Amino acid sequence: MSYFTDDSSFMPMTNQTQEPSGKLASIFAKINLSELPAMSSNVQELISLAHSNRSAAYDLAKVILKDYSLTNKVLQVVNSAYYSIGHSISSISKAVTILGFDGVRDLATAIALFEDFLKSGVEKEEISKILTRSFLSGLQAREMVVAKNINVLPEEAFICALLHHLGKIITCIYMPDIYKDIQRQVGEGVPEEKAARSLLDDLTYNELGREVAKFWNMSEKIIGSMAVEMEKPKNKFDAEGYLQNLSSFTNEFTDKVCLGGDLDAIFKKFGPMFKVDLEEAIERLDQSVDTSEDVSDSIRYGLSKLNIRNNIKQVSEYGGKAIGRKRYMPADDGGGKGTGKRDECVTELEPLPSSDKSVNDFIREMTETLMGSEIKLDEFYVNLLESLYRGIGFDRVIMGILSIQASKISVVGRYGLGDIDANGVLNFDHPMANKEQAIPRALTTCKDMAIPVNAKGAFPKNFQYLVKDRTVFLFPICIDKKPIALIYLDRKQGRPKIDQEQLKTIRLFRDFAVMAIQKVRSKN
Repeated sequence: MSYFTDDSSFMPMTNQTQEPSGKLASIFAKINLSELPAMSSNVQELISLAHSNRSAAYDLAKVILKDYSLTNKVLQVVNSAYYSIGHSISSISKAVTILGFDGVRDLATAIALFEDFLKSGVEKEEISKILTRSFLSGLQAREMVVAKNINVLPEEAFICALLHHLGKIITCIYMPDIYKDIQRQVGEGVPEEKAARSLLDDLTYNELGREVAKFWNMSEKIIGSMAVEMEKPKNKFDAEGYLQNLSSFTNEFTDKVCLGGDLDAIFKKFGPMFKVDLEEAIERLDQSVDTSEDVSDSIRYGLSKLNIRNNIKQVSEYGGKAIGRKRYMPADDGGGKGTGKRDECVTELEPLPSSDKSVNDFIREMTETLMGSEIKLDEFYVNLLESLYRGIGFDRVIMGILSIQASKISVVGRYGLGDIDANGVLNFDHPMANKEQAIPRALTTCKDMAIPVNAKGAFPKNFQYLVKDRTVFLFPICIDKKPIALIYLDRKQGRPKIDQEQLKTIRLFRDFAVMAIQKVRSKN
């Protein structure tokens, strides 16, 4: 296999000082930083090492060995199932000799980048998910270059695809509030580009990524691969054209599988270019997941949060129809039988949250907590909601506490998980005055209730932001037939109904809450 790329154009200009652009400087000011922290020297050196004979195994080993933690993590991975060597590798130089310069350099670069980014941000879960999707995209790009005999160096394809979403990563790490606002607007139907421009001084995520890459003196190829709109490669020797399109394809495809979206449009655009169809792409993504599971704890954590195995299974079974596409199906309110009509178009949903822990694991943990000498109710409530959210699977779970004030009695949100932020929980404030509405009725009668999608009169107007197009389940927490609190659960329209086993488990968790409250009261 031959390549026709100029290696020198891939090396960062590490000896030059780059000034931030006007827009980037404005963003620095907005987040109270004089500038973004510099990329760590280890990462810069790893990216700058060329693959050719000008760089030897010694040079790579020297860079990795500067960081004790990075050294240990690289050796841990090369001795894991990731490479299946069959015998122990005890030194970086030996790893390079056996596995190859490119493979070890790519691995070390990815691990070092992950560690740098995770240390810098506070939104660990969201950062892990973005980084994991980027890593999977890089792996796919590298494998496609080899499988399709594309005239691009595999390590270039890996690095460019890995850093394609740099702007989004930077926003999530250094501007988490802005990132959340953008995501909120996107959730409300605003195009991501428009939402980003409105909050990032007229920059899109990709444009911000390019500005940061320039500031960090990254190569022109890495910067170019962040382009959103790109032309088709001019010919088979157009390495930069292939890098741009390959980075875009693997990232778009991975994001759509993980987050939902139109897969047909992706393959219409990129399928002929790379001679790839959905079946082949899914197989390559699945292999990338296998490959990445032993790389680091942060990637493993990101994979679990993305629920990617379930998503891949859905795409494989439905040919992509289960991922954010519309198809005709029987109308169903999510809590009962369909009508059999096929004239209602329903948007397919992303999978419900899942966990590497079983429901029995959650039950065992809750039981052990109840048997302990001391129970902290705040922590107990949070663990209870996580058990319901991840163990059984809901789009949103909220714990509301009965609040008795001189002027009114209401149910006030205290904790929440899923499709809701802190403001959404605080806005959960339902007066008890109207006993015909669902929440007051459930609490005053101490009876569990399931409210169909968009049931008229079930909730006040200020609750429509919460319950619109949702099947709602209410489980009151009562002691001696007196209401104390409420467990609110919901699923988006089109979700399957709760089965009898799940109903028993929810009631068991609710009983745990009653037992915890009684135990705390008895001690006080």
